[in-house]
Amino acid sequence: MEWISILQCPISGERLRQMHDTELVTQEMAIAAGKLWHISGTAVARKIGSCLVTISGKYRYPVDDGIVLILPGFALVDSPDLFSTRQLHDDKQWVKDFYDQSGWFANADGNYKDAVIYEDLRDVSKNYIKKCHDRVGRFLPASGTYLLDAASGPIQHVDYLQYAEHFRYRVCVDFSFQALREAKRKLGDRAICILCDITQLPFVSGTLDGFVSLNTIYHIPADEQVTAIKELYRVLMPGGKGVVVYDWYKHSSWMNVALFPFRTFVFLKNRFLDALGRAAGKKGADRRLYFFAHPPAFFRRHLPPYQLRVWRTVSVPFMRYYVHAWLFGRQFLAWLYRKEEEHPGTCGLKGEYPMMVFEKNDEPAP
Repeated sequence: MEWISILQCPISGERLRQMHDTELVTQEMAIAAGKLWHISGTAVARKIGSCLVTISGKYRYPVDDGIVLILPGFALVDSPDLFSTRQLHDDKQWVKDFYDQSGWFANADGNYKDAVIYEDLRDVSKNYIKKCHDRVGRFLPASGTYLLDAASGPIQHVDYLQYAEHFRYRVCVDFSFQALREAKRKLGDRAICILCDITQLPFVSGTLDGFVSLNTIYHIPADEQVTAIKELYRVLMPGGKGVVVYDWYKHSSWMNVALFPFRTFVFLKNRFLDALGRAAGKKGADRRLYFFAHPPAFFRRHLPPYQLRVWRTVSVPFMRYYVHAWLFGRQFLAWLYRKEEEHPGTCGLKGEYPMMVFEKNDEPAP
């Protein structure tokens, strides 16, 4: 597995390597003697099998069903001096649990729960959405060795496959083991699947040809979103290209106007239902999946230079409210797509979903 050479430990920054057979035997003896621990301090109680290990041997990361678990909390250590009680951020844990427990499981129609909740799957919208997916590929390298798919999920849309069609490997990273298992099933040996935190990517700087991050960054805690994008930029090789699809949400001036009456109605309805629930002694509504949208100016101040382009102007609620076949929905979306092509910067700034397009200068990797 030559691709191990691009990996590094997120704790120490050391390169990783595959364990030798003799080390695996020693590891099993250590487990039997109670002398191998999870980094949290609890003893490893079962056979681990294959691991990647740092050059110093301090930290090792299990490989489970072809998926490398490189979250710091999954590290194994052989010395109490290396114990750490650092926990995953609560909002990150909530996102991880949602996708592991339900978000990346498909229904009888083959649609993942995430898509059912957050996408418009109707026939009237399919052509427009496909063309929006297709435009991402224009801003990625045409070919290469490694395309990083940050928070890849299970590669839920067939349209997503095209981005890495001419790459040797699609490097799928995600919080969800279930997502990576699905991605591995679909991509086979072309998939490198890493369970990790994209705010602390386990890759050597300047080693990946390109990256794509689709509708992910706004699910990261607000104060770590810039860190995540800078990490994507850090691992990009000189001359490499990458795309981040974001959601301006209430920073989209066009959607604020279009959806004002519906948002007002939903706000008042929820307030009324909450009041009824409290009067009846019921608990509050279930916690929503974490979401936070920064305004455009915030990223301009804090990120490396990028081009702002449109991915999709209209939001899913807009399409569900206004776009219908009987209301000339297909014709409207065809017209909208033409306007997006004519004015990609304006639509990316004022619409719902922008693309941040990065290209790294031809400078030596640090």
